[in-house]
Amino acid sequence: MTLKTIRNGIHKIDTYLNAALDLFGGDDGLCHYKCSDGYKPAPRPGYKKPPPNGCGSPLFGFQFDIGIPSMTKCCNKHDRCYDTCGLEKHDCDEEFQDCLETICRNVQRTLGLAQSVQACESAVTLLFDAVMHLGCKPYLDSQRDSCVCQYEMKKEL
Repeated sequence: MTLKTIRNGIHKIDTYLNAALDLFGGDDGLCHYKCSDGYKPAPRPGYKKPPPNGCGSPLFGFQFDIGIPSMTKCCNKHDRCYDTCGLEKHDCDEEFQDCLETICRNVQRTLGLAQSVQACESAVTLLFDAVMHLGCKPYLDSQRDSCVCQYEMKKEL
């Protein structure tokens, strides 16, 4: 048994443990992407971001569309944020919430209807709660695709 075999075995165990933690928000209950070797993730050379999928998650098999195009724009911007190496989930989610809340303020200003604003705010709450509680795995998957860790670069050489 060589040192390389042992290292690869430990890396596999680490990968499985990380996959389990992904579902629960990471080892500290928060959702952070980090390299297991301790180095900072770097943008993956030649990585092309996938097209955003609107307000949905292929992982969980749902599509959330209430017919407000600007909400879909917020969702697409959020997808692109997750797909950018090194950006924190918390920052992407905060930007997403701000974007959605701006839409509700605009609905209120434009239509002035309390019912429309209430419906908008309910949709925002539902979308944001889904992102907060179900978004860790999609975030980490996107970071794994868009980033490369130093140990991966060594394997590719």
